[in-house]
Amino acid sequence: MKKPKLRELKEAITAVIRGPYTTKYPFVPHTPPDGFRGKPEFDEAECVGCGACAEVCPALAIEVIDDPQADPPIRRVRQRWDKCIFCGQCELLCTTEKGIKLTKTYDMSTLDRSSCVQDIEHELVLCEVCGAIVGTKKHLRWVALRLGAKAYANPTLIVCADGGMTLAARDAGRPAEPALARSDMMRVLCPDCRRTTVIRELWGE
Repeated sequence: MKKPKLRELKEAITAVIRGPYTTKYPFVPHTPPDGFRGKPEFDEAECVGCGACAEVCPALAIEVIDDPQADPPIRRVRQRWDKCIFCGQCELLCTTEKGIKLTKTYDMSTLDRSSCVQDIEHELVLCEVCGAIVGTKKHLRWVALRLGAKAYANPTLIVCADGGMTLAARDAGRPAEPALARSDMMRVLCPDCRRTTVIRELWGE
């Protein structure tokens, strides 16, 4: 048998004199250091419901559930901590940089997986013509404020910023006739309907 190295002997003697390196957890709570990647949590005041976190989550622990038939239309952003790998991509790539943050909470042992779910809801904005989803009311207003004067290049953002937004009814959708006209420019429209309106304005039928 080979003799232990001097370094190993030193570590053994140090452990005998100073005591074990292990902590007294769980009897004494452990305080994680700054930068520890713990449980991510939504900030309801800062989240705009854009869904960027769901797009970048490698574990598919965040999903966006749209219900345009609800009254009012609702977008639900749901995260599941039982699937989360605590990589921090959601916090890093958050549109507002404050909508979701990693906390220092790490002890989430449970037998009830339903307790590992957090939902946050936002009111949806639908196209007033075809009923397609444009985005959340909070997201559009955030973009308008972010752009400042440049927001006036987009009529939908103008309506949002002025607070005069009108959400489409449950049976949203207008018949093809009368066709989209110049007056429809100052309405909440999806990209397809706005494109159709602009083309008809510039080139006719």
